[in-house]
Amino acid sequence: MKQALLRLAGYLATAAAASISSRANSPSWAGSNIYFLIGLSDSQQNEWIDNLAADGAKVVRLWVNAQSQGSCQKGSKIATTIPELESSIGNYNDAVLDAVDSVLVKLTAKNIKAIVSPHDAANQFLSGSSDPYWKIYGSGYFYEQQAAFDDYDARLTHVLNYQGKSSGKVWKHWSEAIMAFDLQNEPMSTKTEECTSGAGAEWVCGRAQHMRSVLGADNPIKISSGGIGGDISKNCNFMDAAVNCAALDLIAVHRYADNLASYPNEWSGAAPSYISNAKGKLVYIEEWGVKQYQGAADARVQPPAQANDMNKVGLPWLYWQVVPAQTCDYDPKNDGGDSFSIFQGSGVDIAGPMKAASSANCLQDWTGIVY
Repeated sequence: MKQALLRLAGYLATAAAASISSRANSPSWAGSNIYFLIGLSDSQQNEWIDNLAADGAKVVRLWVNAQSQGSCQKGSKIATTIPELESSIGNYNDAVLDAVDSVLVKLTAKNIKAIVSPHDAANQFLSGSSDPYWKIYGSGYFYEQQAAFDDYDARLTHVLNYQGKSSGKVWKHWSEAIMAFDLQNEPMSTKTEECTSGAGAEWVCGRAQHMRSVLGADNPIKISSGGIGGDISKNCNFMDAAVNCAALDLIAVHRYADNLASYPNEWSGAAPSYISNAKGKLVYIEEWGVKQYQGAADARVQPPAQANDMNKVGLPWLYWQVVPAQTCDYDPKNDGGDSFSIFQGSGVDIAGPMKAASSANCLQDWTGIVY
């Protein structure tokens, strides 16, 4: 019976792929997240970007976040200390934006666009955090109170209106480099009741509306949900307040899936429901990864297989994370909380799936956004 069900799932995924591919208007695309790229040395940044460009990446996701010199992040030694944008609400230190801007110049030179996440709920809205929003509002009131909305809108305005130290570009006018801004990285992920109860609904569309008012109605830079609630299993990625908000352009899916051998067509089979649930908005996999902790999966097998399952239906994706070749003591197999990293030069096929993504017919039309 199980084998029969698996064959049926495969048939349905193939039929769905045939149906959606007939509506494709642009190639699909792929790339990687990397939350610490801004903290690496110039030479490390250049090598990582050069390698990723050669692999066929079209998009990279960056963070407006602090970095600590000498720390080891996923096998890379951080070269410079970068403070948070705000030590207190409204007190801005643009050093982090300067660092992001420098990386944007390098990505643009390689025809890679960026998604910029202006704040990180998943790692800042936690006990012991020094984040000023967390200290004043916590992970509940931040998404419920007008005072918090106003404070965060001021941050968003500051980020969108920032003029680059390296580029000289005002970010909200730099669509050649910036594909989209997230509302936040994984909004409500540390308190998903804000999503599931609807308590945070006003925050979602209100922040999107504010960002669009700053960007301008005809600005080609998009606004992305940022993976509401974190992993899709929390039932928040397609929150009603997001899919029904006219100001929000992109639905970001965050999903850390099982081994494809156990669940054939796991991505291709889910793709039609993603498109349906998004109610006309563009959908992409903003975060996905293969768990390697204690040998849970073989990185040489699972990431290429899962990427190719997405590619066969033209579902765009960003891996969490392709990281530079190891320079400090770190092994994802020993990382119980985040064991998904793939080292460049480790023998895992990164180029094949990324290039295949750009050759695939996309589920939706990304013309003028990525291409």
